Amino acid sequence: FVEQLNIVGKRSGKGFVAHKAMLVSALARALADRVMLLDFTLGRKGLLGYLKALGGSNIVKVIPDNKRLKVICGSNTSLIADNEFIGEKTPLTLCEVRVSPKNSVNPNVGGLELADALARVLPFTAKDDEARPVLACVNFVAKDGKLTLVGADGFRLAIIALDYDDGEGQALINRDDFRGIVNALKVAKRARVSFEAGGETIGGYSLIIDTELIRYKWGSVNGDYPDYGKLIPTEFNTIAHFDTIEAIKA
Repeated sequence: FVEQLNIVGKRSGKGFVAHKAMLVSALARALADRVMLLDFTLGRKGLLGYLKALGGSNIVKVIPDNKRLKVICGSNTSLIADNEFIGEKTPLTLCEVRVSPKNSVNPNVGGLELADALARVLPFTAKDDEARPVLACVNFVAKDGKLTLVGADGFRLAIIALDYDDGEGQALINRDDFRGIVNALKVAKRARVSFEAGGETIGGYSLIIDTELIRYKWGSVNGDYPDYGKLIPTEFNTIAHFDTIEAIKA
């Protein structure tokens, strides 16, 4: 799982200049507990709190300076050491900050719509089933103008299809990799789903979800998802028999 924070800003030497609010918003939405910024690794929550408390300007300049990060905001200047805000119990989850002049995301699904679909499908995936790891995944299938999300545990099945006209692809993503994603998508202004060649399988795909601030990328799990289509009836024939006396009593 790769999480990349896409910040709109201007490169300044080896550092960058960006709006503080955008950087704060991206860090607040990020799921990882550590953030890589200009080759420095920092605790995300500590950095977020530091930037929130930083006054003096709406613009922040960050540059490497003698093995530290120099942060300039208005008349305030401070230095942050590598591994700052990281404790012994800080989880080893990492996101990366990428700064570029612009970051345009052309949405092809609704963020709330995708969040709702994912929230509905996830409870149907198998939990702690080592014998059937594929069933611990959400199956994403883009085909015939639809993006279909499937969850099953061997007894129950959930299928939700969204309108999607942006190519084809298929990826199996473990349920645990979606922790926090539903809430992150709910606050996203734009969302785009795409598939990229790669993943853990030869000829497979990686699933990518882009929002206006963050890119999420998952490699597809190796495995074949069950052919659930055969289990769904194509016709519904119902026959009812009533005893006239019992029916009248009812």
